[in-house]
Amino acid sequence: MKSPILHSLTLIAFSAALCGTARSGHASPLPAAADSTKILNDINSDDLCQNWVHSWEEQQPADKDQVYRPAAFKKFPPSRFRMEYKFSRNGDCEWLYLAPDDNHRFKSGKWQLDSKDKTLLRITTEGTTNSYRITNLNKQLLRLVAIEPKTKK
Repeated sequence: MKSPILHSLTLIAFSAALCGTARSGHASPLPAAADSTKILNDINSDDLCQNWVHSWEEQQPADKDQVYRPAAFKKFPPSRFRMEYKFSRNGDCEWLYLAPDDNHRFKSGKWQLDSKDKTLLRITTEGTTNSYRITNLNKQLLRLVAIEPKTKK
């Protein structure tokens, strides 16, 4: 038999979880994976231009999206490697690179949004371009899906 206090605390915790009011840290609820496939119509590059840190703890196993948060968003748990991107307004960018010797350093490159499809982000360095689809962007959240390069047959 539960004590009345324990029963009340259990009921409060269960109710808060159902209502979505019990959250730890600063993390806001993320859209489900199905919601992240919606095409954004408008990308604000001012929201993009900051230091983003991969918050893989917030991702669902079935998600193709990578979740990024601003570097000052929270204290991220220790990790052997945590990807970071720094986007500047002038089109310069840096990203954390894991070298074969396990040394972490930033590489420099350029970023741009596609002129016709503003959700298509291209990052170029040393003659190589990687493309990503932005599925969600605001000042507190960046969701990216890597686009595999097309191969010629």
